Amino acid sequence: MKSLSFSQYFLVLLLALLLGSSGLALLALTGWQTAPQVQLWQDPWFWQVLKFTLWQAVLSSFISVLLALPLARALVMDKQLPAKATFLRWCLLCFVMPSLILITGLVVMFGFTGWLTPFLNLVFGEGWSLYGLTGILLAHVFLNLPLAIRVLTSQWGSIPSSVWKMAAQLQLKGWQRFLLVEWPALRSVLPALLGFIFLLCFNSFAVVLALGGGPAATTLEVAIFQALKYNFNPSEALFLAVTQLIVAGSLFWFFNRWGKLEWLAPASGGQTWRPATNLFTRWLGRGFYLCIALYLTLPVLGLLPTAISQGLAGLPWLKLLKASGWSLLFALTASLLAVLMALQLSWMSSTQPAYLPKKTNSLEGFITRLAALAALHHLIIPGMVLSVGLYIFFMPFINWMDWGWLAIIWLNALIALPFAFSQLKPAVFTYQVNYQRLAASLGLPFGMYWWRVVLPYLKPALERVAAISLVLTLGDFAIFGIFGQPNYTTLPWLIYELAGSYQLAAAALASLWLLGLAFIGLMLLERK
Repeated sequence: MKSLSFSQYFLVLLLALLLGSSGLALLALTGWQTAPQVQLWQDPWFWQVLKFTLWQAVLSSFISVLLALPLARALVMDKQLPAKATFLRWCLLCFVMPSLILITGLVVMFGFTGWLTPFLNLVFGEGWSLYGLTGILLAHVFLNLPLAIRVLTSQWGSIPSSVWKMAAQLQLKGWQRFLLVEWPALRSVLPALLGFIFLLCFNSFAVVLALGGGPAATTLEVAIFQALKYNFNPSEALFLAVTQLIVAGSLFWFFNRWGKLEWLAPASGGQTWRPATNLFTRWLGRGFYLCIALYLTLPVLGLLPTAISQGLAGLPWLKLLKASGWSLLFALTASLLAVLMALQLSWMSSTQPAYLPKKTNSLEGFITRLAALAALHHLIIPGMVLSVGLYIFFMPFINWMDWGWLAIIWLNALIALPFAFSQLKPAVFTYQVNYQRLAASLGLPFGMYWWRVVLPYLKPALERVAAISLVLTLGDFAIFGIFGQPNYTTLPWLIYELAGSYQLAAAALASLWLLGLAFIGLMLLERK
């Protein structure tokens, strides 16, 4: 057996950190230091929380997909639909948008003093309230409907021109064409799409914390946060975290059998020939397009007049700038760390077929095969579960008041790592298959080889991955909720505090500022 190289020793260290973080968190969940409050399963409150967590996730996922189906079809079939490319880019920004921006916008539009609240009171009576299941569904559909639109538009657009033309020659129309041509293309992606959105809503934290409105609308993540930060009951938090891990992990394994979603794939589907639709269907799709566009833009546009309604001089600029600095520091550090780890893991996991024989039992082969697992396994462990496990495990040894910032950076990097790895690995694999042996024949030193050959080739993919990681970490709310301290408040947490104290003008300004930072990341992600 040949000895490991320096890069492989570094990989071993990285794998130890990644798997060790998860292992220690899971060890804490088993009650190694603090026993979980197992008798909680007999409490009706626990079953109410679990039932509401599942119910709101089911409703959110089905509503998102059902609304996306007719709109995606209109985007593909109606060639004269205006501003399609702009709308699809906006959908991408809505999906990666920090949830506190949306929450502030919904409060401005639908809250107790919201712009549309008087009209809603006339329609639904004085019992209308944003807080509770209604607000949670409004927010979850806003955040996940754009994902469903992009995925389904891409899937509909992938139907070849030859299939459409053959259907036209056979004079298939209406439901016949849908069942024989369109449905087979959608059938393969719908279960995975429903499952992915369900998991996003099941693990939702900021939306439920801000819009839940009370104990009747509490999910597992919010209950874990309250047990640890408000009641400081580690045993209860452990039991709830174990429950969430078991349910979320099982559901992820179940839904993952239907494959992955290419939500960053080109959503237009290319310029293929498609049959013309009748006038009624075309204008019905356009009306639906207008309604969804208004729904996805009004909560954000409503922030602007609210932000300047009290005058810019009266807004907390010092707090805003300080929170912006901390947010950028945490997000840039965590995203850089996620990109570096994704590059190392994707390089080693993609290199394996090039230099290892099949069915090898060497330590080298085992390590490289483990790289992909280490990069992706954090999709199974929710961020709140990982945070609670590490918080409790290191609580006797570390003063989190002083070192919580380190956990915020590391855990945000772990949460962004699966997304960065899944986007970077195809580019790395393509390079290694097509160019690695040719580049190695140049005999360049290690540093020059990477600087002059590898990094220029991977630059577009690295920019894309860095943008994804930056936007994801910039909007972190759950991890900061566990480890954060008042002396380094981030923008999402500042927005939550301002909105909670009814300073809507300041919260709207902070939300627009955070949206601007996220938009910069989107520009990098969508650059040509």
